[in-house]
Amino acid sequence: MKQQAFLFLVSVARPCHGGQLCPPHEPVIAFFAGQVELSGEIKDCQPTIDECHFAGKVNSGPDDEGHYVVDWDDGDDRNRRVHHSQVRLTSSGEVCEGINPVPEDVWVPPEIPCTILPRFHWEASEPSWNAQAVRSLKEEFKPDEVIDGFDWHVILRFNSVDRCESAFKELDAALKKCKEPDQDACRSHQYVKAIEYVGDDPSTRRKTGRHLYGKE
Repeated sequence: MKQQAFLFLVSVARPCHGGQLCPPHEPVIAFFAGQVELSGEIKDCQPTIDECHFAGKVNSGPDDEGHYVVDWDDGDDRNRRVHHSQVRLTSSGEVCEGINPVPEDVWVPPEIPCTILPRFHWEASEPSWNAQAVRSLKEEFKPDEVIDGFDWHVILRFNSVDRCESAFKELDAALKKCKEPDQDACRSHQYVKAIEYVGDDPSTRRKTGRHLYGKE
């Protein structure tokens, strides 16, 4: 596994049960049951090792045994079948549900504000650097809600679709200035190395009349 591991704010030593179903394409942090290099040594991964949890997106699941199939962000095609107790939503850290009930009615995902997820450079593991990065993004884009405390990313939510899209496009434009083949070598933005929407993007929200969060 080549990508950078994500550290949880919640303990990975005690898997949780319950939560919500994680639909296909949903960004998650999941346990990679392979090997990682720790302090110069190759170690077999265990759920209790933070460095063994990586970013990906749900491909399918849960199956009858409570497993999801995860597409790893770095393209690794190994160990993609992960038990739901070791799959967490990137947006909230909540564990993915392991039972796929047959609903009486069509399940409608809970509505959240327009959300973007900037991913930080490797220096974000340093608390003071991380805090400065979050503070800078808050001052520049003035989101209505900030979910921080993650080592490698921050979550910015905007009640206004227009403001959300504007922030995304400004960051995206800066990132596209990078011409380096290695993303980790890029510094076209001081703090951010990648960005994505979480949930529906502005175009989808506008088509359904959801220009402002919390208003009909």
